[in-house]
Amino acid sequence: MSEAELKQILLNDVLIDFAALKIKVAGKWCIIEAKQLLLLKLLISHQGQAVSRDTIMDTVWPDVVVSDNSVSQLVTQLRKSLHDDQKTTHFIRTVPRVGYQLIAQVSDAPTILEKVMPASPRTSMLFIVVGLFVGTIVTLLSQHLLAPEKSKLAYQYQSRITSAPGAEVFLRYSPNGRYLAFSQSNHQQSQFDLAVFDHQSKTVHSIKSSGYSEEAPVWSPDGKWLAYFRYDPISCDIRVMSVGNAIETWRLSPEFRLAKCQQRHGPTKLHWVDAQTIYTTHWQDEQPRLVKYSLSLSPNPKIVEQHVIGDFKPLAVDINSHNKMLVLEKQAGWFNLSEVDLNKGLTRKKIKQSRHFHAPLLLDSEPGFYWLGDDALRRYAYDGAEQMIHQPLGFIADLAINPTNGDIAHAEGQARINLYQIELALNKEQPIVSTSQLSSSSRIDILPAVSMDGQQSAFISLQRRGITGFTNIEVWLKHKQRKSANLIATLPSDITPKYLLFSPSGDNILLADQQHNIYLINTFSRRLVPIISGFEQLNGVHWSQDSHSIYYQAKNNQGQWQDWRYDMQLMSNTLVSENAPLETLDLEHPLWQLNSSYIEYEDHVARFLATELEQQLPLAQLLPSLTLFKPAVFKGGIYYVLRQGHQLSLYCYLTEQKRNVFIKELGVYGFDLDINLNISSSLDGKQVVFSQVDGIETDILLHQATKAER
Repeated sequence: MSEAELKQILLNDVLIDFAALKIKVAGKWCIIEAKQLLLLKLLISHQGQAVSRDTIMDTVWPDVVVSDNSVSQLVTQLRKSLHDDQKTTHFIRTVPRVGYQLIAQVSDAPTILEKVMPASPRTSMLFIVVGLFVGTIVTLLSQHLLAPEKSKLAYQYQSRITSAPGAEVFLRYSPNGRYLAFSQSNHQQSQFDLAVFDHQSKTVHSIKSSGYSEEAPVWSPDGKWLAYFRYDPISCDIRVMSVGNAIETWRLSPEFRLAKCQQRHGPTKLHWVDAQTIYTTHWQDEQPRLVKYSLSLSPNPKIVEQHVIGDFKPLAVDINSHNKMLVLEKQAGWFNLSEVDLNKGLTRKKIKQSRHFHAPLLLDSEPGFYWLGDDALRRYAYDGAEQMIHQPLGFIADLAINPTNGDIAHAEGQARINLYQIELALNKEQPIVSTSQLSSSSRIDILPAVSMDGQQSAFISLQRRGITGFTNIEVWLKHKQRKSANLIATLPSDITPKYLLFSPSGDNILLADQQHNIYLINTFSRRLVPIISGFEQLNGVHWSQDSHSIYYQAKNNQGQWQDWRYDMQLMSNTLVSENAPLETLDLEHPLWQLNSSYIEYEDHVARFLATELEQQLPLAQLLPSLTLFKPAVFKGGIYYVLRQGHQLSLYCYLTEQKRNVFIKELGVYGFDLDINLNISSSLDGKQVVFSQVDGIETDILLHQATKAER
């Protein structure tokens, strides 16, 4: 069997999938390391012959000098993956003083028919084939006849309805479908004004331009009122204005203050579900909560009562007029999308679980369907079936459904996210020594990592956003003494980066993805090598001081944590301890030693800063800011970003001096892009790199709903 044919084979009763890097043992698929499969290919190509240790070292480690023990460990790992008993081996035999020999039977992977039909006489075979054919036809017919009626809607692009500098977001249709309200960037792009598109006259009307920021409009069920958030640098109100007369006079309508709201991050929305009820979210007990406002509109609008509903911790939410809620929450690293009936028991009905936050989300007007927008506009059924409507050039920021005809309006556009580098002297009155832009403005550059000595910075460069990751994902390296950065790795499309981590020597970088795989990038050879995979969860990934080993914790199938070690010289993983306690903040692991791989990293930093800064900053402002912008710890303190209104500011809290130092303004951030923003620092805190959003441009597009042919 040639190497080109080695895609799927059967080794005794074990199915090997070389392309997918996995094997099926005892009916269960398992991930297997690439080096084990490389060794297996070598043994298969010499089937029946003994393969020497030197041949194995030359093939598996062609450019690396390794010891003889590396071969022994790799063979042991392969035997373990194949469930081969060393005492009564059925796969690999040790040939003393020579090497190893494959003794397993190698055959082609079974086809579908071979999986379902045992060998039998010709007559029996005929009956089986006929039976399978008839059974398949009957099954398909019954599924077709008994299947529930699917939606017959199709969508076609109609037009773009706005074209202005800045962002148009927070889209909401009026109950009669004539008007589309939204928030539009002002001419300085520092805040939002309220605007309405009239489908009848095809005209955009500016209805509120007060010098404050008016966001997230929502219509009353009768269409006579429009509620929205009004933000200024130090406060937030929920306000409502009358829109029952001609649209040309709306900008002159009086407005009423309903309630105070919180200065927090993200595209919080209002949901006016009936004449007396508005829902929204705010922060309480250091987490987002669902809040219900009961109101009266006579003689003037006012809030009668407000209280928290259930134990929900919504990252995003949509509620329709039937009090059905679509809620996105995060638990143990997973994003869970559920439907809740707010009238009946508040029980969650799970719809979807994912490692990535799909946003924005919207309930469809037809029960059992919902919408997600990110790299594409998609309509989903609760059973998982999906319908892609539109593929934008950039990302989709917001959605709205016309309640009368099912048309879809969405805001799509692009963002400029660059990296900046600061050199600091925190013991001086003016802490900034120098500031420079680290990356190019032509792409989205995120996830910066600074080496311990501050001489190097690595980052992820992306072409555009995506639901499962990004297209054209690259890793770049910038040396402090060099003018430009260099490309060191191009990632496969199935890798969604999570963080980067330098070795103490600065010669190697770890890249972690959202699927809990770890890759090694050598800064000199510029090779991307998978080294850790197959685990449901990882914690506490860190380098040894000599940069020769990587220590980490992995959760096994029984839900227990294990301590592991990856040896750089042997290029192998070794189990150090079974049933280990979760590695977290303690006397042996002070706060500054933690990194983004620790499960409780963000919680520890948030709790520490909340305790230290409680008397200086409102927690309802600090905690959401830490969620938006991941902080960086170093030996002497913590760098963090505070959001006040739309303004972002960089601070440093010095832990020993218990002093909070303002560093600089980072510009405005009016709309949450659902993208990783973070800070990274050298060990001494003198070199800092951070993400900065330098601009968001979106327009509103319209897609017309039509009846599809069945």
